[in-house]
Amino acid sequence: MKKQLALSMSAAMALTLLAGCGGSGSSSSAAASGSGTAEAATGAPTITFMMPTFYGTEFQNENSDQVIQAYTDYTGINVEWRLEANDTYKDKFGLTLMDKDNMPMVLTASGALDANIVDAAKSGAFWDLSPYLEDSTAYPNLSQANKDVLKGLTVNSQVIGLPRTRSIGRYGLAYRTDWAEAVGITEPPETIEDVYNMLYAFTYNDPDGNGVNDTYGLELCKYTGPLDVIQTWFGCGNEWVEQDGQLVPVHQTAEYKEALDWMRKIYEEGLVRPDWAAVDTSTWEDGCKTGEAGCFLDTMDGAKRIWNYFTDNNVTSVVDPSTTATMTMVGPIAKEEGGEPHTLATSGYNGFYLITKDGAKTEEDVKNCLTFLDKMNDDAMLELADFGIEGISYSLNENGEVVLNPDLDASQTPNAGLNQAVCYIPNRASVSHPLEKRESQLQSEACEEVNEAHAVFNPALGYLANSEANAQYGTDIELIIDDARTQYICGQIDEAGLDAAAQQWLDRGGNEVIAEVNELYQACLLYTSDAADDKARV
Repeated sequence: MKKQLALSMSAAMALTLLAGCGGSGSSSSAAASGSGTAEAATGAPTITFMMPTFYGTEFQNENSDQVIQAYTDYTGINVEWRLEANDTYKDKFGLTLMDKDNMPMVLTASGALDANIVDAAKSGAFWDLSPYLEDSTAYPNLSQANKDVLKGLTVNSQVIGLPRTRSIGRYGLAYRTDWAEAVGITEPPETIEDVYNMLYAFTYNDPDGNGVNDTYGLELCKYTGPLDVIQTWFGCGNEWVEQDGQLVPVHQTAEYKEALDWMRKIYEEGLVRPDWAAVDTSTWEDGCKTGEAGCFLDTMDGAKRIWNYFTDNNVTSVVDPSTTATMTMVGPIAKEEGGEPHTLATSGYNGFYLITKDGAKTEEDVKNCLTFLDKMNDDAMLELADFGIEGISYSLNENGEVVLNPDLDASQTPNAGLNQAVCYIPNRASVSHPLEKRESQLQSEACEEVNEAHAVFNPALGYLANSEANAQYGTDIELIIDDARTQYICGQIDEAGLDAAAQQWLDRGGNEVIAEVNELYQACLLYTSDAADDKARV
């Protein structure tokens, strides 16, 4: 791959392709993006590709022509980029869906599957990618897409989107290593009881050694994602759970109530700050950074940032002032000793690619799009998209790790924008030449890898996206449950109030959502069973 990439770079320098494309907010033509010239030189097929821009300099920086030539030679595909400003991208996306005469072959959707995309899919706007993703010979990378993630991009039993993957195991528990040592905790917590004991010790055993009762065990804020993580420890699932052949919202389970009682207990005992529900998300990490709290429960990236703060600001260890403080990243927690540890799974993606029928009119067009998207996941292309050109935007250290050029801002790199055209399947970074990383980053990634094996998916994710009832009622009734959960934990309502909120959820549309989600679920099970029978007969 590296040899082929090097040849591509050399060819690019010899050809001195025209580079540069329309600025942020305007669509670019094939010639403007350099792919028109490449087509004349290589005779390769051209695909059209719409995606958001974040800098306004994408594909028009110095040496961008080399990047264009490199991916064209490597994939055998020319790309006509249609670049739209990220700030107005959703509006442009909606207009594009209605403009059948000017439809790109590949249409990038930001965020998650929404009602507009589902409606378009039901009317036949996008290709079903399911059969192609089973072809590991033609698409060795894309065929490894996580099946649970693809469920969230499925409409009427058809996979309509290729995910821009993100870590499934981002969520987990982390804590100050020196505080644990100071209070006599020598092993990371494995069970809910272990976590409780740590929170109690961090609150009442003077972990910072200042002789003042001024610490909390766990840092929380009004963003309630950590509460969702805690619920998985008790086995109640991720928003929905499968029970006895039916999909059930987790707030209807006994495990949910058990989790809330535990959270209410740590609140009543002062193991979290009393005003946590009013703490702004933007200042959430500050409690751990400034030594007010010892445990952080959310993404491993958050724990990494806290660790980096300790390092960058020389926050010394309370047990060894000659060293800086660090975080230990634990990840999943088991309900009891010997039990299976759990943590919350993400959707597994942030944005996705649709192949449109009005743009990609033939199966050959579809295959060209998939060929490009597949090959962009090879190590050589991951390095090109993420790092750019060796000797210009990065170098390799003695360990073969990538060191980015500190003199180039991300908006100035020759590869700016290309990473928006990568699925990151099956790898989220180059294996051949990884990025040089701090210890906090290495620990974060190691924890995410452990988390992935124990991350609990939302089994209803794809069905909720397809549910008209959820589109109508879902957002409003979700607030009923979220508010009641916070109020119960803080002692503002009792069990009767919690039950009343659950009934209100049902009355305001929850019954319809449950019925429709399960109707879709059963239909999918039937479709899968019939498909398996057909395959067996063949």
